[in-house]
Amino acid sequence: MGRMIELEQICKTYHPGENPVEALREVDFRAEAGELVAITGSSGSGKSTLMNILGCLDSPDSGRYLLDGIDVSTLDDGRLSRIRNEKIGFIFQGFHLIPSLTALENVELPLAYRGIRRTDRRELAREALEQMGLSRRASHLPSQMSGGQQQRVAIARAIAARPPVILADEPTGNLDSVSGRAVMELLLELNRQGRTVLLITHDPAIAACAPRVVQVRDGCLTGADA
Repeated sequence: MGRMIELEQICKTYHPGENPVEALREVDFRAEAGELVAITGSSGSGKSTLMNILGCLDSPDSGRYLLDGIDVSTLDDGRLSRIRNEKIGFIFQGFHLIPSLTALENVELPLAYRGIRRTDRRELAREALEQMGLSRRASHLPSQMSGGQQQRVAIARAIAARPPVILADEPTGNLDSVSGRAVMELLLELNRQGRTVLLITHDPAIAACAPRVVQVRDGCLTGADA
């Protein structure tokens, strides 16, 4: 299917005070289209920095990042935002739903930012909620849903625009074990449908669901074909 993600010699240094912190050091990473990869690492390892760069939320100091064949490593904020909106669906540990909006409205919101007309985005949002088994919850507010249901709304929001990449950051972190397993099965199903899924987690049991696991340690990648 071709390569979806390619990082070449990515470096990122922060300057919080007198002593610079090398968050990433000459990182190379590749993911094929339709691949599922778990990225693990302890606090302070550089895992969050790597996630932010993969998600086009931050830019490297040096190196090259090709996302679906597009070199995004040197794009300005406006172009980076457009690419991020088109190519990546985000799922976070915190559901980040807007409390005053219904499930349907929460899923629709990013589609509105993309300029999709109302009738089309309503249909896309309904389809995404149906895929998550939440058709009957479309008119419910987040406060009227369980944690597992809220995370499924968040997944529906991530996939509604049909991005080729899903970036899931600790997607089961706020859920009980039963809801966590259900969310992981949804992510596995999305991968089986052909989406590239990057799963960021500190949980070895969650990482074990992926056929390929890489570890971030001291700003470098180790593991299977990192």
